[in-house]
Amino acid sequence: MLKLNNKGQSLVLFVVLLPILLFVIVLVVDVGTIMTSKQDLNNINYMMVDYGLDNMGKENIESEITNYILLNTNKLDEIDVRVIDNEVYIYMQKYEKSLISHIFNIKGFEIVSEYKGTIINNEKSIERIK
Repeated sequence: MLKLNNKGQSLVLFVVLLPILLFVIVLVVDVGTIMTSKQDLNNINYMMVDYGLDNMGKENIESEITNYILLNTNKLDEIDVRVIDNEVYIYMQKYEKSLISHIFNIKGFEIVSEYKGTIINNEKSIERIK
């Protein structure tokens, strides 16, 4: 009876599965990084809408909110702050670079945070739009 040598099978299986395993690990880390960035942007946006509602009567409140946002965030690609009557609206957008965006040579993943706050009958209402 002929006996086969099976010593190389584990090595071949390891070499075939290693790139797939590494890609899955990179994907999980990238998604976690993007989700963390999105949550950070949402938290800052919520706090700034709340601050804007509390300080509605101040002069130049829009520029003050914009300065606070820029002090507390990484590079933003777009920012829009509007304070009209009893309403505060803030829109922020940035592109988050990750390993996958470097590998596939894309701009990055778009992260958008959009909140609107209003004061009705002396009660604050803050809602996330995006």
